[in-house]
Amino acid sequence: MKKNIFKVTLICVLAVFSLESDAIENPMNKIKINEISATTEVFKVFGNCGMCKTTIESSLKNEKGIQSAIWDKETKMIEVTYDESKITLDEIKKKIAASGYDTEEFKAPDSAYNNLANCCKYDRKEGEKEGKSSCCSTGHNH
Repeated sequence: MKKNIFKVTLICVLAVFSLESDAIENPMNKIKINEISATTEVFKVFGNCGMCKTTIESSLKNEKGIQSAIWDKETKMIEVTYDESKITLDEIKKKIAASGYDTEEFKAPDSAYNNLANCCKYDRKEGEKEGKSSCCSTGHNH
């Protein structure tokens, strides 16, 4: 009786190891986990305070493809990690601008900027229009 239990146990152990080694040798037997292709970009977003930080970061919070967004009020730089297959860098900058904060490429609509709390109203460049900022007269996009 003990020999039969030992044989059955040995067969089970060998079967388990056989299946595991087959999965290692044959990747088709493995369950694939979706790999997320992440890109991280750092760029300037104008703002002043902790309330700005909250609003800027929140403007990206529920966006598809955004993994993280952290704005530093001292450097005025935001670090955004995102999936390029779901959202572009320009779309990210436009979302931030729509919340009232200028980037170097996109100016926030005046209506959004004017709705910011007084402590959040940073100095804006005069003469620029909403949307893409102009750096020169060639008309190219950045």
